[in-house]
Amino acid sequence: MDWTFNSILFDEIDVNKVYQKDLKNNDISWPNQNFGNSEYAILWHLKTTDKIVNQIPKSDNLKFLQLNWANITDFSLIADKFTKLKRLELQCCIKLLNDDFIDGLSENLEHLHILTSKKFIFEQNLLKLKNLRILCLNDCGPIENLDFLKLFPKLEDFRFVNTNILDGNLKPILEHPTIKSVGFLNKRHFNIKDLEMQKLLGEKTNK
Repeated sequence: MDWTFNSILFDEIDVNKVYQKDLKNNDISWPNQNFGNSEYAILWHLKTTDKIVNQIPKSDNLKFLQLNWANITDFSLIADKFTKLKRLELQCCIKLLNDDFIDGLSENLEHLHILTSKKFIFEQNLLKLKNLRILCLNDCGPIENLDFLKLFPKLEDFRFVNTNILDGNLKPILEHPTIKSVGFLNKRHFNIKDLEMQKLLGEKTNK
């Protein structure tokens, strides 16, 4: 399960390990129809109703989960069903509010991608994910400051595209011992711009 360069080449993965389903239309768009044996799952329109949730059983085999347009407000459903996840991606989960129960994934989770959850504000539970290597909080709610980065001892890549850092101080990225790459959009109050950040990170990595 090599996720180097932050990408997954699904055409190189055994089709029997990948499961894709649109829960709104009850449509499986992949040859594999056995969720229980799958290691990778991509689901559309997950709703937190008994009828929909019961379509997705618990699984200790699942390592990768991508949810598109799910109506979850926290991570309780995910943490209850998929404790062995190594990579979680949430795209356009616009009702996501907080990080409650995400610490239930702390033992194994290495990649966390949250994209376009503008109401999402994390507090203490996300900070318990000590094995995170990749953290993407793109187009999410504002973050007070980046002091929390020091709590992720294995973090290598941090992205916050279109997410505001309220105090504007990006120095904690450079002060972190293992961060090698970063992605963000320049804002007037940020004290380090993107090109300068790339240069400084490169110098730090090459020391």
